[in-house]
Amino acid sequence: MTARMTKTTRVLLLGLTVLSTARARAARAETPAAADAAAPHGSYQIDPKRSRFIVETQTSGLSTMFAHDHRIEIRDFSGQAAFARNQKSGSLQLTVRPKSMVLIGEDNLGARQAIESTLREDVLDTDKFPEITFKTKTVTSSRRGDGTFDVRLAGELNLHGVKRAITIPARVSLDGGALHAIGVFEIRQTDYAITPFSFANGTVGIKDTVTLSFDIVATQPKS
Repeated sequence: MTARMTKTTRVLLLGLTVLSTARARAARAETPAAADAAAPHGSYQIDPKRSRFIVETQTSGLSTMFAHDHRIEIRDFSGQAAFARNQKSGSLQLTVRPKSMVLIGEDNLGARQAIESTLREDVLDTDKFPEITFKTKTVTSSRRGDGTFDVRLAGELNLHGVKRAITIPARVSLDGGALHAIGVFEIRQTDYAITPFSFANGTVGIKDTVTLSFDIVATQPKS
């Protein structure tokens, strides 16, 4: 009886050892996709304090005060994003408030105030159109060798009362509970019923095409 129990115990211990070894090997052989599935993913909230939106214009014409390109920073915006490492889709909803735009890199106080006022009141008519929105319809992505993603955000941009389809390219990386996205794209002001502004009796003007760049940091809400 004792000999039989001892033999049974040995067989049981051997079986447990084999099972433990197999599980350890499987864990070490886990594929990157399986590891990604366990990584944090889901919804992210844009952090405006850690993010930047810059609008760059090109100037045509000559003037001692205005004859140079301008960089405008928009400081009031909010939005949500959804993205996961192991998925090739996601979403983005973004709201920008153009009254918060500030001309940067302009030392002449008078010039800065004049341009900011013109942009708000005459160009974008921010009292009538206080928000600019973008919402994705489809998002596609491909993973790069360094673990980041090339993403294409296809959606609708609502600017100056005009809605148009647009595709925005971005480079996205995920680090723990944070999402980081950078990108650059161009739009034509006249596509959105905006008349490019000019100064000095029309001798200095802003070109129709403007460049927008973004550096967005978004974090997952704390549970």
